[in-house]
Amino acid sequence: MTRPWHGLVALLAAIALVGQAIITIDRGDSFVNFISYFTIESNLLVLVTCVLLVLDPGRGGTAFGVLRLGSLVAITVTGVVYATILAGNGDFEGAEWWYDKIFHYVVPVLTVVGFVVLRPRTRFGWTAMWSLAFPVAWLGCTLARAEIAEPVFRLTPTDTAHVPYGFLDVADLGAGVVAAICCALTAAFVLISAGYVRLSRRSRSQYDQSHLPGDRSVHG
Repeated sequence: MTRPWHGLVALLAAIALVGQAIITIDRGDSFVNFISYFTIESNLLVLVTCVLLVLDPGRGGTAFGVLRLGSLVAITVTGVVYATILAGNGDFEGAEWWYDKIFHYVVPVLTVVGFVVLRPRTRFGWTAMWSLAFPVAWLGCTLARAEIAEPVFRLTPTDTAHVPYGFLDVADLGAGVVAAICCALTAAFVLISAGYVRLSRRSRSQYDQSHLPGDRSVHG
């Protein structure tokens, strides 16, 4: 079940990423802006992680732990933020409507369910918290790019900004408000990351205890 599940998630993410990239290029929109969205980058991380899990469901190690925790937390935040704040801002039709749902609902839900339900589950060491470097770097680069290069992102069918998401728009909200939002987002990333680490360690410990030699619940 583990390989087919992660294979499905990887396939869906790949279809949506390639499909949306083609639409972006055909429409003449900035490809750099396209890959600058946190949604796109989190789906890319999930795609890479799932491919590696298809190849080896029991994969471990520090580097993979950082990658998997980073992708898991990033896609969790993507789904939650979109569902609670950003849903309804876009006006999508046809294939683009389906890609939007895959990016923001399907891949996040399947990724989280896959981690919680499927075995073997990656056991994270606390070194996996280095994955927090990704969202912090993304926030810093996004805000810096807005000041230096002034890219134009479409927030809604009628509104544009120099950042991909309205809650990071310093020109509209002010530097103080955006700074507070960035601190809140960083705190959320830390809490969610720590929660996943604790879940992985507790679940593995319970599994090991249930399979101790002489355990009557298992061996009879």
